[in-house]
Amino acid sequence: MGRKAADTGTRVQLGPYWLEYRAERDDWSICWYDPAARTRRRRKTGIGGGSGTEPPEAAREALARHYLEASKPAEPQPKAAAMVPELLTGWMKDHVSKKADSARYAISVQHLLRFFDREKRLGRIIGGVTVADVNKAFVDRFIAYRMDEGVGGHTISRDLAALRGSLNWAWREELIEAAPFVKDVDAKAKAKPRDLTYSMEQVAALLEATWGRPERHHVMLYTMIALSTCGRGEAILDLHDHQIDGGLIYFLDPDRDQTSKRRSIVPIAPTLAPWLDGAKGKIIRYRAELARERWTDPATPEFFERDCYDLGNAFDACLIEAGISRPVLDADGKPVMLPARRKLGETEARPRLRGRGTPNTLRHTAISEMHRRGVDERQIDMAAGHAPIGTGKRNYMHLRPDYLAELITAVEDYWQEMRRFTTVHLRSQCGPSVVSLAAARAGRRVANG
Repeated sequence: MGRKAADTGTRVQLGPYWLEYRAERDDWSICWYDPAARTRRRRKTGIGGGSGTEPPEAAREALARHYLEASKPAEPQPKAAAMVPELLTGWMKDHVSKKADSARYAISVQHLLRFFDREKRLGRIIGGVTVADVNKAFVDRFIAYRMDEGVGGHTISRDLAALRGSLNWAWREELIEAAPFVKDVDAKAKAKPRDLTYSMEQVAALLEATWGRPERHHVMLYTMIALSTCGRGEAILDLHDHQIDGGLIYFLDPDRDQTSKRRSIVPIAPTLAPWLDGAKGKIIRYRAELARERWTDPATPEFFERDCYDLGNAFDACLIEAGISRPVLDADGKPVMLPARRKLGETEARPRLRGRGTPNTLRHTAISEMHRRGVDERQIDMAAGHAPIGTGKRNYMHLRPDYLAELITAVEDYWQEMRRFTTVHLRSQCGPSVVSLAAARAGRRVANG
């Protein structure tokens, strides 16, 4: 939702419509300019409260509903006129937002929009992507694009489900005349084993790369949690402070329903504990220092912070810096070259690189390490969310002092071995810290009564 300057400060605006507060009535009105009548129109919402420049959330939602209703075409659009990004936006707002696991669809939409931009840059799409552009060749190119990024078949299938779902929704809502067929990934591609994992040396290099720059510390924290819990990527990105209690991480938020992608309860390994100590709000947050001239006090640094639900670009940059990368190839199989950066003293072109793997590769690495260290299969499945658990066990099993004890011992053994290559994982916001495994278990027994 955009903000645009008004006569009295700032105003909340969406397209041609904006919110205006009428203090004498304590009412937020939706306003717009009517060019035919050459006058401003106003529609009361019946919502009061807030301040002159900060409307309440209910007024913002009323503005969004009005915008969508006013923007909806009177007749279904032909395929050549219907813009796919707009349909994706409407689908996210009107349909996906009501689902329990809406964040994962948002990530798929981001990947689709990246692909759309690439299609335009390559000259395959003129203007914007319309429904008419979505054909078999278009979908095949998207599948190849995602596979070239090292993404597995199941993840690509989820991305395609977002595209298919948005188009089918638009057809049901009579926004388009017809929805094209969007094929799925070949079953053989889905069945591929998770063969890409990181060695101890590679993880050490990755940790060094994430800790080397303050604006990448959120990637460091994600990496520590993933390797210490075998948790799902989306569950780690959704994690909040109220889900950390009594020495346990509850990856399933109490307000969410469990789905087939099960979210587990995992004890906090001693090496991970200092990184979570004192955490408030959302756990994975991007934080970068503002330019010095923007500090209120020249002696006190100030930071920009925002919630983070996707690590794709930052994680890829860390992989490249860690040397876990490969050259990007063009359609002829030749390396794509980037121009020399004169400001850095470069004199020759350099190959464009892409990291090997994704944040989810950390989960595969952790699970593989647990198998390599002989952890019982049932404990690995419980931590990874692969094992269905009955109601009684789900509600009480994690309260046992020995819950996943074998897995946590193996996790600590992994971090102990990591000291041969790096020690950055022993640092935290509170400084270097090493915690006794026995002491951590004793603390959890006391917390659980």
